[in-house]
Amino acid sequence: MAATARGFLGWRHAFGDAAPTIGVAFAGQDPFTIARTPIVRDAALIDLGLDIQTSAAARLGISYFGQFGGGTTSQAFKAGLHVAF
Repeated sequence: MAATARGFLGWRHAFGDAAPTIGVAFAGQDPFTIARTPIVRDAALIDLGLDIQTSAAARLGISYFGQFGGGTTSQAFKAGLHVAF
């Protein structure tokens, strides 16, 4: 069994309007505005993962992704089994 570790550290900066809006309308109706979720202007990013080759045709992987900044946090965990046949 072979294992491969991977990682990423980064920074994301948003340009332009951090709280964008969009004007929309249904056919024959009055237009209206939708405000999208504001995005963080600056955020630190981290991505870590580990893949384990369990056989010649199968690989098990786990990973973590996090985004931190502006008083907000976004985190995700993922696991997967990749089988080639």
